[in-house]
Amino acid sequence: MEWITVGGNRMRAGESVVCPHCGERTVVKTKTVTDGWRVAGTRFVCVLCGGELGAPEKETAGESAASAKRATDRFASLLGDGAEAAAKADLSPDENYGRFCRNCVHFLEHPFRPLCDRDGKAADPMGECGEFTRKR
Repeated sequence: MEWITVGGNRMRAGESVVCPHCGERTVVKTKTVTDGWRVAGTRFVCVLCGGELGAPEKETAGESAASAKRATDRFASLLGDGAEAAAKADLSPDENYGRFCRNCVHFLEHPFRPLCDRDGKAADPMGECGEFTRKR
């Protein structure tokens, strides 16, 4: 993870910062610096004025683990302090499973308009009705 220090705060590309050049709140952008046709490095710049904010620095392994923990803590705080794992829903099929018109003996498949054999009207394959009889 690459970061810079701007005004005593560590910033990464895509984060919001007050630009020291134009004084506006802006987003940090990564700019590739070239020497002819060769890539000489990268710099962080202001999106609005293009002012250079600094060269990226690499995080050490300990800092990387700490930043990952902070990201996890931020996510947990988004869900609430006691973000408990919700009980798993029971998705096993019961007696009402699959009571769609497409699973009914009265459903007529037609390439242009699916029909119900009982009344001859258009049928929604994912619809339900009270006259459902399961196909065997």
